[in-house]
Amino acid sequence: MIRLVLAILITTTWPLGLAAEELNLDFSQTKVGNLPKDFSVGFLGRDDPQNPAKWQITETKTPSSLAKENSGNSNLSNHFALKQTSSSFSRGGSPICLFEGEEFRDLDFTVRVRIDGGAFKQLAGIVFRAKDSENFHALMIDAIEKKVMLIKVDEGKQVSTWNTLKEVSISKNEWHTLRVVYKSNQFTCTHNGANINAGSFSDSEQSKGKVGFITFGDTTASFARPKITYKPQIILAQRLIDSIKTKWERVENVQIFARADESEPLRAVGSLAPEQLGEKASEVTEGVIKTTQFGYAKENKTVTVTAPVRDRNGEPVAALKVKMRRFRGQTKKASIVRTMPIVKHIESRMRDVKDLFK
Repeated sequence: MIRLVLAILITTTWPLGLAAEELNLDFSQTKVGNLPKDFSVGFLGRDDPQNPAKWQITETKTPSSLAKENSGNSNLSNHFALKQTSSSFSRGGSPICLFEGEEFRDLDFTVRVRIDGGAFKQLAGIVFRAKDSENFHALMIDAIEKKVMLIKVDEGKQVSTWNTLKEVSISKNEWHTLRVVYKSNQFTCTHNGANINAGSFSDSEQSKGKVGFITFGDTTASFARPKITYKPQIILAQRLIDSIKTKWERVENVQIFARADESEPLRAVGSLAPEQLGEKASEVTEGVIKTTQFGYAKENKTVTVTAPVRDRNGEPVAALKVKMRRFRGQTKKASIVRTMPIVKHIESRMRDVKDLFK
């Protein structure tokens, strides 16, 4: 559930830190009339099969990237926006468009939103910490009821709703700025640069997720200049790789192979060499998990050992591939013995394979 935190105030100037990265979703790279790459469309509720929701790039007048959050329709110029163009009074729910390129934990997400039409509903906004179109948070503006609202949807059901009590200046055909700043389990929301509430909100049930856009009912709306400032997620598998290099100096390369889902291929999810991340596992590595037999290869000055990694139930769920400088006369058995402390180091940090992806 969304909880209001009055004691702790996180302002919209909350710093993400020196390691933060900025991602501007550039709609100008997509042909007008098309859906941008890395975006998916979904629906919460029941769409109109005769006139389904349609998300596409349009060319329109938008605020510049340097415009103030409360600039409205001043100083507009021709640019590109993502628009939900279909209006249907028979639609019973919300069209949703999600950015699939990344899942975010801590982030600062800012978007220009313009409600373009709607005979019965004029409600649109941004989605964040979304798992899919049935599990997400959304910050929306309502041009008919003149309010800003925050909702949480879990398994297709709206479980929490928060509204501004006082009437807010929200007009159709005018650009508004929606912004959410999320750090850990707390977040603040702003409309045109002003906090929608005196305190922050708190929700620890969804630790990360996608961002996107949402409309409701027969609303048509445009979304422009989406900007995401975030801390890149470093999963446990890669953090373990970094610690291995520090503790075992004779290691020249190390990779962890795992799959988040049985339907996916086995791939490198952690590696000392960044270019090897995502690399598909060899048959030898696949066999190590299936048979729990160690893989071994010797070169002039190095040896490579591939070892099974087990979860807390003793099941082989991943593979560790270690290339290390060998000692003179080092046998296969000795190489495996040298590898086992690294295996135990990994196993001590995980309960099951999913932990490697957190």
